[in-house]
Amino acid sequence: MNGFLKRRTLYTILPTPLPDDRASALNSFYFTDSPTQDQLAVMDACLHNLYDVPRAKQIFEQLRTTKSHEPLLESRIYNSFLEAYIHMAFVKEPEDRTLWVEDACHLYDLMEKGTDRVHPTASTYAIMLLAWRRYASLVSLPYYSNHFF
Repeated sequence: MNGFLKRRTLYTILPTPLPDDRASALNSFYFTDSPTQDQLAVMDACLHNLYDVPRAKQIFEQLRTTKSHEPLLESRIYNSFLEAYIHMAFVKEPEDRTLWVEDACHLYDLMEKGTDRVHPTASTYAIMLLAWRRYASLVSLPYYSNHFF
């Protein structure tokens, strides 16, 4: 225990943010602009308890097109959407199951191909494996059932 308490504290030193009238790639990398932060917060709130997944999806698609290849769109966000799509398909909106499962499979496919520079993690595989294990017999999708399920 003493060794743990005496170890050096690690620090991350970030550069000071630039004023709004100046631009820099490094500044954009470390500090997301306020409108983007607002969109991420709204998207997170919409995903919470599946409150408004269609709106979250719309914001996510917009961010993917305008902020593609930026570090703020990470696998954690993609996995949140995979989980939300699967829950929408089989819990909240089973009448639109096919659409939600197709969205989940499409997003997973983008991750596998690395299209958005976001790659699957262990959580991604766990989400898709659980979806397949629980619901493969209920899903009849010609392309995706052969490709994923």
